[in-house]
Amino acid sequence: MPTKSTRALLTVAILALTCAMALAACGAASEKRSTKSDADTAIAFSKCMRAHGVTNFPDPSGGGGGLNIAGTGINPQSPSFRAAQAACLKLMPGGGPKTHASEQQIEQATETAECMRKHGVTGFPDPIVTATPPGINPAQYSSAEYGNGIFIGVPKSINEQSPAFLAAAKACTFNG
Repeated sequence: MPTKSTRALLTVAILALTCAMALAACGAASEKRSTKSDADTAIAFSKCMRAHGVTNFPDPSGGGGGLNIAGTGINPQSPSFRAAQAACLKLMPGGGPKTHASEQQIEQATETAECMRKHGVTGFPDPIVTATPPGINPAQYSSAEYGNGIFIGVPKSINEQSPAFLAAAKACTFNG
């Protein structure tokens, strides 16, 4: 079973792929796709997702439009989606997005999040592993950090000045 950090990576990977393919589709009409294999790979990925239980996973849109799950009702956080994504990640064009984070860094960030929750900071989020900084709404976070492909955003619902948070941060070596 994949770890939380692996599941987060997989969720972000599909979203990053969707964005990357959508951006590629924005090129001039006279430009050709870089290779036919990218389109074939995206179709294979879609078929794999359906074969692994995400029955309404769409094929890439025509004209090189990419994979887009918006409006499909698919929940990328659901266990079935994550399991299918783990099984099909190898089929994503280029093997999916890459990060600069090592497995050890990802594991440490995940352990820190778990430690914060264990020490009473309910709702402390798991890190998001992503090849590019995520587009975030700063109004949702009291603090956010991105480095080496790992994003940690502390929601405003968590008071970072509370004694409980400060004690947990010290115990878990969280520098937020």
